[in-house]
Formats: sequence, structure tokens, C-alpha cells
Amino acid sequence: MPRIGFEKSVLAGAAFAVMFATGAQAVDWNVQGFIRQEPAIKLTNKENPYNQQGNIFNGVTVTQDSTALGVLVPPTAVTSTTRTIDRADNTFNLMATRLEVDFQANFNANWNGFARLRGYYQPDIFDGYGDPEFFETDLWSGGRGSFLETNGRNHMVDLPALYLDYSEGPLWLRFGNQQIAWGESLFFRVLDVLNGLDLRRHFILDVVAEEFADTRVSAPGVRGSYRVTNDIEVEAFTQLFNPSILANPDTPYNVIPSQFTIHQRQGFDDAKWAMNIGGRVQAQLGGVAVQAIAVNRRNPDGVFQWTEATGPGALAGTPFSMSNTGVYSAQEWFTYAGMARLNGFTGFNTAIREFQPATGGLGAIEVPTQELAAAELDYFFQLLGPLRGHIARVYPRENILGLGANYVVNADPGSFFDQLVIRSEFTWTPDKHFTSPDLSRSHIVEDEYVASLVLEKYHRFSQDFPATFMVLQYLHKSESDMFGRHLSGMGATGERDSGLPTGESSFNAVAFAAQQPFPNLIWRADMAVLYDLKGGALIQPGLRWKPNEAWTAEVFANITLSDGGNDDIIDTIRWADELAFRITYQF
Repeated sequence: MPRIGFEKSVLAGAAFAVMFATGAQAVDWNVQGFIRQEPAIKLTNKENPYNQQGNIFNGVTVTQDSTALGVLVPPTAVTSTTRTIDRADNTFNLMATRLEVDFQANFNANWNGFARLRGYYQPDIFDGYGDPEFFETDLWSGGRGSFLETNGRNHMVDLPALYLDYSEGPLWLRFGNQQIAWGESLFFRVLDVLNGLDLRRHFILDVVAEEFADTRVSAPGVRGSYRVTNDIEVEAFTQLFNPSILANPDTPYNVIPSQFTIHQRQGFDDAKWAMNIGGRVQAQLGGVAVQAIAVNRRNPDGVFQWTEATGPGALAGTPFSMSNTGVYSAQEWFTYAGMARLNGFTGFNTAIREFQPATGGLGAIEVPTQELAAAELDYFFQLLGPLRGHIARVYPRENILGLGANYVVNADPGSFFDQLVIRSEFTWTPDKHFTSPDLSRSHIVEDEYVASLVLEKYHRFSQDFPATFMVLQYLHKSESDMFGRHLSGMGATGERDSGLPTGESSFNAVAFAAQQPFPNLIWRADMAVLYDLKGGALIQPGLRWKPNEAWTAEVFANITLSDGGNDDIIDTIRWADELAFRITYQF
């Protein structure tokens, strides 16, 4: 069935169900929405190094040296190569037009409905390699990234919300396409484990205060709660699994090196139509609000591993294909392995070991040192030319148990500590699967603990200004960084004879955010900072102007700082400094 026809049938079916449930009574409707222009201007001349035209080796002559292999060398053991792809020179990271329309309906005292139609258009103003796909993906049929979506190269139209609510006394139910957002931390996702993220539009660089509301991937499901007493509420859900949606290669916010081909279809086909399930209990115990969650899900971020190459130039039975968009030298191999938090040495040996006898048929052998691995890599680059790596993305099932607690401090009225909210969240995921830095099909499997502490406060510093909103947060993860990459891949320098990953024992970060409205409420100043304790920071200052109900203008910057070393999360996006604008007309 054509995609747009499928979506119309879903809408028609939902409307029919509501009319049947309500006896086709009169419906109270409310329609509102906005249209917005969203440009983001680069603040530096740095290009995204994970794209073909931003590759740091473009135009650089690099030595290929296979002499360390002794007699097993090509006729010329030392050669040089130059990556011939031209470098890009982009002015904008983003120049998008967005349309959103919300439809709210009240059918009777028990039934309500809500739908959100979202359209997003990104014109070809970004200098990417070839004709990159901004939105089509290798997930749902027709290139859709989520269940209720249609798209093309430069546009997407979806229904991020399409649901019915039923309430009767203490019972509340929601049926349909929805986000399920548990947890309330800025930047950090601790209890917010139910939906993946859509990284195609503006990665994670939108306004921090919006808490991933536009980024979470919606999916069809059923969610319900029952208030047992005034102090106890239980909740449960089941929802169709949908993975996080990656930014495509050679688009502005891609963070996976484009010398790799990512195969998502097989792993997703194995997980398609899988359901995530879980529940939550919330209780008020004196002055403390507590909650406990239990979730069984497919990991939406996925786990990556070597897979057999397909397509033009594939070296049959191996995870490599010959292509001028691949890796040109051992130096490039080890540099980009480190940038991706992988181990270039063990990754090379693993590709040989797990794909024997095909790689053995090419003459590839495992070697005991990084120096020999570099020489053997250069031997194959000299013999075959540039090589692309092929990686599969799979989605293991996992269990997550979590706790949360909120406490509101009561102190002297007007004092700084009065009405201070103290919030803590904690999750435990036993036997969680992580991408191994060698991309082995035998994943790293470890228990992971994630914890956050949040202090939140509205405080009026001056009678001339409205109250300032402030939030201070701390995050600890025992096994992976904020992007879910295992910490054993941290710290590589990219050198061909040294500088393999050193690893980290834990990930720790601090975040601070504040909003200050001005006296007339037309202006508001924002500030958000994320600091990785290993030495990286993302700083987002902003200013909002709302002269009337219809128009809003916002400007905010994303400023990245890193001390280098591939051991902090900001190092991954330090090319992304930008000044972003949002001009919105509401109707």
C-alpha cells in the first residue's frame, strides 16, 4: 500500500473508532499551529570531519608503509597517497522550514483526541558529497524512519502524535502514536528510556529547555494509569519498538564516519514488530514523591558490529569493499577509529578472525602488534586501493529497573532554599550489550548503572524582574558515555604505532541551565552549559523575543570546547559551533 494511503487509512480508522465509541455526538475541535524558519550559521571554518568532504585527510598526502611485513610486501613497500575528494566550504549547518498543526478534540466527558501533523523541509544548501539523503532511512519500508512518516531526500511529513485519551474516575488510558517521557533531566536521559531519538533534523543541538520533545521518536502503543489512592498511582504501557534514527552520511550532523556503510535493515527486520513493555509506580511518602520503573525493551540506540560487505566493489565474504569513499591509509584508519571510540588494532584483527576463510583468501592474517597491523593495512591499500568498512546495527533486548525521588525544601519564605526541588534518578540495566571497540559480533556485556542528582529552583533576585528558573544537574554512568559508547574506546590518539584507546572507568558530567524573563515578559535570556568532567563543554546562550501572541524570534548559539584526547563527549561535536535562529508565526 502506498505510504500516504497507509497514513490516511490510519487517520480514517482512528476517526471511525472515536465516532463509534461516542455515538457520533458533536465534537469540540481546536486547531492551532505554527510555521517556523530555522537557520543555523556556522561560527568557524571547521567542516564535519565524519563526512566525505569534511574528512581531515582530504588533499593531504600520506605515506603508506608496509615494510614492517618483511618479505610479504608489494613491489613498492613505501608509497604515498592523497585523498582526492574536495573539501567542503559550508556557511550553514541548517536552513529548515517547519510546519506543525495540532488538532485537539473533545468528544465527551470520557474521550479526548490529539493529533500533530509535522512537516519539515531542508533545501540543498549544504555542500555534501553527491546527493545525500537528509531523511530517507533503511528502516521501515519506503525509507521511513518511523511508523507514521513519509519522506524524500529533502523533506519529511509525519504524525508524531495521533492518539485517543479515555478517562473514567481513577482510570486513564491513551491509545495511539505517542511519546512516553519518564524522567525530567535536561541533557541527560536516566528514567527517560522508553523512546529513541531522531537525530536527522538538528541532532541534539536544539534549545536545551525543550528536553528532547522534538527529538524523541514516537511509536504506536497503549499506555494507562490507575490511581489506587490519593498517594499511589500505577502505570503500564506497551509500545511498538522503533530505533533511534541516525543522521545520514554527508548530512550536516552525521557523527558516524562516512567511510563506513551502516547496514540497518537486517537488524531491524529481526526486531520489527517487537513490543517494548513496562510499568511504573508513583507514591507520595510524606514529603517525598517516589517512583519505581521496570522496562523490557529493544535497545533503540543499537549495537554495531562487522558484517559482510554487499554492493559494488564488495570483497565477497569480508566486511570490506573497494571504493574511493573508503579509507586510504593506515593513518586514516587509526585516526578515525579513535574518533569513533573504536580500537583500530583489535578491530583489524577481529575483522580477519570473524570472517575467515574469506579474509584469509585475500592473504589477510592476524598480527600481534599495532605496527604490523598498520603495515598490513597499508599493504592492502596499496594492493586494492581505498576500502570501505561494512557494519551492521542490531538491537538487543534488555531489562531496565529504575528509581526516582523528589523532595521540595520548605525554608523561610523568600529565602534561596525555600521551594528548592531536589530530584534524584537511578537505573540499573543488567547484562546490557555495548558495541565492542573491535566491532566484534561478540558484544561487550556488562551491568550498567546510571544516576543523576538534580537541584531545581525558581528564585526572585529582584522585585523588578520575574523569578529566575535555575537547574543544576550531575550525571554518572558506569559503563558508557552520554552517547552510549563503551568507555573502553576512549582516549585513542590515532597514531599508527601508539595511541590506542586507554579507556575510562566511568562517565561524569555536570549541567546548568537558567532562564530569566525581563519585566515586560517580551524578552527572556537563556543559558545552558553541559560540562564533561574529562574536559569538554557545550555552552548554549540564548535570547527570546515575543512581541505578541503570533510572533516569536529566538537566537541561540552552540559553542563547543574540548581539550582533545578523544576522552570527552564534546570532542565528537567540536566542529558544530553555530549561531541558530528560530522565527515563528503561530496561528
